Amino acid sequence: MGYEYNNGKELSCLECGTEFYGRPDKKFCSPVCKNKYHNREASSVRHTRNYIITALQINYNILRDLLREGRRSASLQDLAIRGFNPGYVTGHSAGKCGHNEYSCFDIKYYQSSSKVFNLRRAI
Repeated sequence: MGYEYNNGKELSCLECGTEFYGRPDKKFCSPVCKNKYHNREASSVRHTRNYIITALQINYNILRDLLREGRRSASLQDLAIRGFNPGYVTGHSAGKCGHNEYSCFDIKYYQSSSKVFNLRRAI
């Protein structure tokens, strides 16, 4: 069983745009172009993942510092000044009394429209 070649039809490299001949399912003119293309694609995914991990780490450090200070609540405005971003959490559930319960790794808290309260470590 052999490959069918594309009978004179030129293909275009997805990375550099160079036209080449080969199998009809071939997408790149060389291994160098193939690696460049896939590295660039993986780079954007890696960048997004690192951004999210950094945001979670900042949130965790802020919540941990509040616990160390003995505080169990804080306004969202004060947290935002410290760099807290409420959009990045590791868990969410509907808590008791209709409040939303969030977690950032092992720290749990309730959040209303203006503050974070009942801050505690999950046991």
